[in-house]
Amino acid sequence: MTITKSLLSALLASVLFGCSVEESPSQVYIEYNSRVIAGISFDDEKVYFSKRKQQEVESKMPQYMKQMNKSRDEVIVVYLEFSKGLAKCKEILPVSEVIETEKASLEFSQKDICGNESTSTEKQIVKMVKEGGWKIDDVVISL
Repeated sequence: MTITKSLLSALLASVLFGCSVEESPSQVYIEYNSRVIAGISFDDEKVYFSKRKQQEVESKMPQYMKQMNKSRDEVIVVYLEFSKGLAKCKEILPVSEVIETEKASLEFSQKDICGNESTSTEKQIVKMVKEGGWKIDDVVISL
């Protein structure tokens, strides 16, 4: 296989200057899901969210603190543990990805893998927006 000098130069430049192929919305969401399972921090999780989604999460925090009678940090611990538990018990597989310039709609099938009695497959719809990179804007799970 012969590699031309210009192709070699382009490859070398991309390695040296950190240029990489942008991840697809599905790749970003799967990476996010894997990080949730591994135990992501709240600040690291918010990096995956759109500005709108970050504001939504923050606006609900006082309500959760009051309902749970817990501090902000305690609510965050509960939230992260709950998210991690759910993600660990769900196997997600991509079904479709529709990209429209700055927005994307993803569909995943979701199956319980923790031995619960339900063997049905659920549908997960993820809306993403492009804000620098692909960001999660909304997640809807159809049971």
